[in-house]
This record gives sequence, structure tokens and C-alpha cells, in this order.
Amino acid sequence: LLEVIVSRMRYISAQTESPVRFVGMSTAIANAQDVADWLGAKEGGVFNFHPSVRPVPMQVHIQGYEGQHYCPRMAIMNKPTYAAIQDYSKEKPVIVFVSSRRQTRLTALDLIQLGAQSDNPRQFVRADEEELGDLLARIKDPNLRHTLSFGIGLHHAGLCEGDRSIVENLFEQC
Repeated sequence: LLEVIVSRMRYISAQTESPVRFVGMSTAIANAQDVADWLGAKEGGVFNFHPSVRPVPMQVHIQGYEGQHYCPRMAIMNKPTYAAIQDYSKEKPVIVFVSSRRQTRLTALDLIQLGAQSDNPRQFVRADEEELGDLLARIKDPNLRHTLSFGIGLHHAGLCEGDRSIVENLFEQC
């Protein structure tokens, strides 16, 4: 979608001979200069902040995956993602970024399935049963209710404000 918007804006700009300015912002981007070049940013027009300036320290681990087609490639990434959580952050909260609401749900369900194969299928739950039950009763989204029962939250634009707030608070409390 972004490519279509940028291409259309460039076309309109060329046809009307009116300059267009793109402002791109992202929470995390590894190839900022490549994106800036694609957008046509001028020298000195890119501001990319290193993870060390974040208010909360962050470790970045990058792995590459083969595959031409999106859905199968995303599916094969879930097992290494689960392994990385076990290796790097077993007791701490983790954010896994994916590109769509649907993929958010599918990734969470795969992580639950992978966790179910371990000795402790509810290893990510950080609340007692009563507290968890009270929280789940307040959740409106059925997918979120299911994944939270295993200690895995979902966060995307499709969640209602109350559900989103609960997920954010749970993440901060861990």
C-alpha cells in the first residue's frame, strides 16, 4: 500500500510540477537510508536513532529466512521466534512485530501451540488464576481473550480502546 501511495504522489507531483514532501516515521527500521533513498530524501533529511538512545534498553537480534511467498515464510519464522524468546527473554516481556492483524493472530496462536509442546504450556502467564479470570472477563475481542489466557497478548489497530489498554498495562507490569 505504501508503494502505491508514494508512486501515485510522485506521479501527481510530476504531472502538476508541484513538489511533494514525504515524512516517514517508524518505531524501528533497520534500512532507514534505503527507505530514504526510495522516498527521494535529500542529504541530511534522515534522522535515524540508534536503539541505545531509547528510554527503555532494547536488544536487537536479527535472523534471515528464505522463501518467496509471504504466508509460508511467516509460518516458518514462528518456531525460531519461540526459540529466541526462550533463549533471550524467558522471564521478560517480548514484542514480536508482524505486518497485519491477521498475522498477529496467527503468530500468537503458533506461539501458544509451540508452548503447549513444552512442560509448561502456560509458561507466559504472569498472573494468578483469579486475577487472570477477572482480566479475561473484561476483554471484548475473543481472539485476545484466548491468547491472553496463555499469557500472549495481541496489539493492533483493530482492538477496542479498553482491550488495547489492558494489553499495554499487562506488558508494562511484567
